[in-house]
Amino acid sequence: MSEETDDPIPKENKEAEFDDKKKKKLAAKFSLIKDEEVLIATKPSVFAFFSMYVLAIVVGLVHFSFNILAVADDPENSIAAFIKGMIDTDLGRAIGFPILIMFVAWFNRWMNISTSGRWYTSCLIMIALFPFLLTMNGFIGEWFFGDGEYPLRFIPDNYPYKVMGIVWPVVLILFTNHYTRSFNYAVTSDGIIFKRQFLMTRSQRRMLYDNITEVNLSQGPIGTMLRFGSVLPMTASGLGLGDESVGISAAAGMAPAVDSNDGVATVATKGLFKMFFGILTAQRTIRTLRPDPANCFYNISKPDVVKHMINEMHKEKSQSSQLGELKDLLAQSLDKKEDTA
Repeated sequence: MSEETDDPIPKENKEAEFDDKKKKKLAAKFSLIKDEEVLIATKPSVFAFFSMYVLAIVVGLVHFSFNILAVADDPENSIAAFIKGMIDTDLGRAIGFPILIMFVAWFNRWMNISTSGRWYTSCLIMIALFPFLLTMNGFIGEWFFGDGEYPLRFIPDNYPYKVMGIVWPVVLILFTNHYTRSFNYAVTSDGIIFKRQFLMTRSQRRMLYDNITEVNLSQGPIGTMLRFGSVLPMTASGLGLGDESVGISAAAGMAPAVDSNDGVATVATKGLFKMFFGILTAQRTIRTLRPDPANCFYNISKPDVVKHMINEMHKEKSQSSQLGELKDLLAQSLDKKEDTA
């Protein structure tokens, strides 16, 4: 015998209630104005910041390759033997490993790509200094305190390359995932919204359709294969045109200035530090149509759909379209007057 259960709430009412909840949630999320409606809500694809994942893997490979060099047999080549002998000591490892990571940081910074920002550069510098600081802490405790009480003796002296070769990539991958989820975009009935909420920072930008001059679609080889890309709405003010020119002269200006009253040794030290800091933070100068995650639909899935929707809404809301409609209404009214006459 079958048991029949009657649902007191019709299916249509349930769907309408679900749509109302979704609309209210989106309205609160993007701070919509009265009578504004979200047409498309999207966010960057999982692979949007693919280069950041690649850099995380490179950091892990540097850890393991350095560890392999340290435990390898003595090579016959003189240069390789010198490098091997240098990294066999605690101080040699504490200097050699930071040099490798600093080279990665410099090359990544110079390439001026999505991983060249201050967050990733700061992380790489911190990773490079970690083993050096640990080793220096051990030497300070041994040289100056001996067997006495040293307040930082609880900190380990040796840097675990194998363990940190897994820990740092995992941390960088989680950091990238959180950074990707911090961006949210919306195409609404009144404009487009770019929202970012990352760590303790928050920003939101609204662009009206009247301010849009053109809409560009940007897809690289990986984006074409994985079907994601960036939609860049351009304005007359130049929003969407990336201009990053951080060079040696600009970066070196952040270093301490050389005083004329300083001695020769002080001047030389400051000059070397200024040169090192400038080389480390140098970048290629780029002026191009470059997607900015905070001011465009950055590497989203189905970018063609978003671009088409923006073009449709721009056509509907733009002044040229309204003038055209007004012209048609005037023409119709004149035709009616002629017919009645």
